[in-house]
Amino acid sequence: MTIAKDFASKAAVAFVAVAMIFTMFAPAARAQSTADLQAMINQLLAQIAALQAQSGTGAQTAVGTSSVCPFTWTRDLNNGATGADVMKLQQFLNSNADMRVAASGAGSVGMETQFYGPATAAAVSKMQVMYRADILTPGGLVNPTGFFGPSSRAKANALCSATIVTPVDPVDPVDPTDPTDPTYLSGEASLEVFEIDDAADDQVQEGNEDVEIGEFNVEFTDGDAEISRLDIALEKSGSDPWEAFETISLWVDGDKVAEMAADDEDEYLDEDDGTLRFTGLDIVAMEDEEVTITVAATVQNNLDAAELGDWELFAIEIRFFDADGVATTEDSFEDLVGNTTAPFTGDISASFEVEEEGEEDELTIRTSTSDPDATTIQLEDDSKSDYVTVFAFDLDTEDSINDIETTQIRVDVAATEDGTTPTSTLRLISDVQLVVDGETYDDVTITNGTPGQYLFDLDDEDFLIDAGNRVTVEFQVEFKSLPADLEGATVEATVDTDGLEAEGADDLTTGAGQLSGSATGDEHTLRTEGAILEFVSSTETKDLNSDTTAADDEGVFTLKFEVTAFENDLFVNKTAASGTTMGTAGVNFQITDGSGTVVGTTTAEASLSSTADTEGTRYKVDEGSTETFTLTVSYDPGVSGFYGLQLYSLNFNVANAAPNTQQRALPEEDYETDPLSI
Repeated sequence: MTIAKDFASKAAVAFVAVAMIFTMFAPAARAQSTADLQAMINQLLAQIAALQAQSGTGAQTAVGTSSVCPFTWTRDLNNGATGADVMKLQQFLNSNADMRVAASGAGSVGMETQFYGPATAAAVSKMQVMYRADILTPGGLVNPTGFFGPSSRAKANALCSATIVTPVDPVDPVDPTDPTDPTYLSGEASLEVFEIDDAADDQVQEGNEDVEIGEFNVEFTDGDAEISRLDIALEKSGSDPWEAFETISLWVDGDKVAEMAADDEDEYLDEDDGTLRFTGLDIVAMEDEEVTITVAATVQNNLDAAELGDWELFAIEIRFFDADGVATTEDSFEDLVGNTTAPFTGDISASFEVEEEGEEDELTIRTSTSDPDATTIQLEDDSKSDYVTVFAFDLDTEDSINDIETTQIRVDVAATEDGTTPTSTLRLISDVQLVVDGETYDDVTITNGTPGQYLFDLDDEDFLIDAGNRVTVEFQVEFKSLPADLEGATVEATVDTDGLEAEGADDLTTGAGQLSGSATGDEHTLRTEGAILEFVSSTETKDLNSDTTAADDEGVFTLKFEVTAFENDLFVNKTAASGTTMGTAGVNFQITDGSGTVVGTTTAEASLSSTADTEGTRYKVDEGSTETFTLTVSYDPGVSGFYGLQLYSLNFNVANAAPNTQQRALPEEDYETDPLSI
């Protein structure tokens, strides 16, 4: 059909339609109710559709016309996007009257542009509603977004894949009041709820992009609504928002639906209260469905002190349309100050704090689950050891905004020559290193002493921990050969913020709480030969005296531990004694009260049993084997209270003779029973 014939045909249909309208106007005016009027309108629409079908003007092509399809969109499109694919999208949308970008002018049929603006976003929203089941529902969305993202793009590509134009039946008139029709809004919407909430994290930093600063929760009743305009205000005493923010954007269901430049004073409606107006939003809110409009900001860098600190986000005005196209502007609440009546509820503003970049950066030292338990480390008397992990700790950036580069760590080591008497680490330690995820750091300055200090320089090592991560650091020691007079020496490592240096957006400091925490490892015993102790179990029971007097009750404590012999057989006497002096007993023990204080044991009776074989009057633990020892102590206290048993030491000899070596049971808290009320 030529353009002239097409125009003449449409004009004829229009003439008939106008005549029908005037013919039916008088009866409509006399209608007794809105329902009667609506019924006549529906009848008129149906007759117009029938005339269109007869003249051929009602026949539309399937979505995707020969001038557009086939075409494949390969990228997401949003407000501000430009390109030939935007024009193709507008042509595609214009091929269906229910999704047209514009009725006339830019964006209308034959006048499509390469710019994705609010009108294009509105048309995309119509498409999303029309194909709700394919676009919105799979993503758990209720309201259209106007964002031409993966789901919308997939549907458009599917619709635009056919190369043959197929005529379809004329579209039946749509009843805008029909709640089952997904294409149109319905009802006479009124604003039921408007709430302002703080962002989940109300602290933002210089340089943050699209960071949430607050949210508006909106709900309509009596019908659906299309939000077309929203005015917001950014306020801080003594500061101007255009000096602090680069952009302000609105988001719905994770999609950016609008964005404005916020660094230009001329963009603000009211410079006194920092008011910005967002127009052409086309945010659809279905009846009784809450819509959350998230407000986000991109913050400028290098802010002055005046721009840092507490800000407030207000809603000034909201404008929306109902199904009949009736516009409503709610502005009576003016910042919501003092208004406590519905629909305006909750806080009057969202508060957030703009911080200097890096202020939220943190590095915390924590105890690690990988820290080795206390043990006996076997050394040689004529050569150095391999590197042994004696301590492990974690560096945690869980609450940090930026990645953290650690530039320096100091580990302190306390050493004793016999488990009690301090000694210099110079006598025990040859070298040290740190290991993180298999990578070794050995640029260390050693200062031996009591304790010894090991300062690792990591400035050139790229020791970077991603924000929100937690890494384990192993402290490994190369021990010197162990002389006879240091049999039973111990080492214990500690790390804290002394000597710890790190950088995020800026240098981290302890004063600002950015560097924190500490960790201490278990105490390890050093020997060339002897025993390795390992706790097994403990029990505690109350033995009631037969005359039932509380003063005569006794506590019965049982503590089991394993002994492994290395480099020699071990001989252990079959006796147990209270106290810390080795003497002739096979083990030493102590009784402690509820506060952990050692008490007298004159009324304690103890025995020692073992799975080990007996040789003469002693238990024998063969070299390389492990045997279980059981210490049992009955204790009748002089004063009622809570009491417990603690293993102090294993006493042994490598010959079948009286003990000459005392092996401490460390750490002490691992070798004790729970307290018992006696």
